[in-house]
Amino acid sequence: MKLKNIHEEIYVNVTPERMWKTLSQYGDVSNFHAGVDNSFSVQGSRNEAKLGGERVCNIVDMGLKIVLKERIINYEEGVGYQYEVYEWKNFPLRKMLFGFKIRESENGNTLLRIDLDYKAKPAFLTPLMAGKMRKLVHDVLLGYKHYTETGEKKVPIKSLRKKYKQIQLAGLQQV
Repeated sequence: MKLKNIHEEIYVNVTPERMWKTLSQYGDVSNFHAGVDNSFSVQGSRNEAKLGGERVCNIVDMGLKIVLKERIINYEEGVGYQYEVYEWKNFPLRKMLFGFKIRESENGNTLLRIDLDYKAKPAFLTPLMAGKMRKLVHDVLLGYKHYTETGEKKVPIKSLRKKYKQIQLAGLQQV
């Protein structure tokens, strides 16, 4: 099954250690990311990112109440992790994977990368969803950037888009 890949990177004005601390708050991403209505750890998982860690994210988009159950399938301490969406409701998926990686930039700050690989169900929706998925990736990065740099929680996505309108993303690629 060929998955559509979207990746993007953003500079975050914090140390890689600080960025990792934010990324490690896996179970309660909704506490700081306004795109997720609520989230919680499941199956005995704690709030921390670790191999096998699971969470549920509830999202409202275009009036749809979307439920995503996610599990970390690859993990490297201090560097990144990848999780799969293994169950969903009200979202046309066949498969979806998200990956986050961090690395130190030239000036000692952090370059945060996100990779999204997905295939819709039915398959013909996959290319039609590309614009929405690019926007999702961008919004996720803005949410992580803003929270990690400022500590401010649950800032509406529209406000983040306006605030960071001039931001130059480090890279955007579709495969």
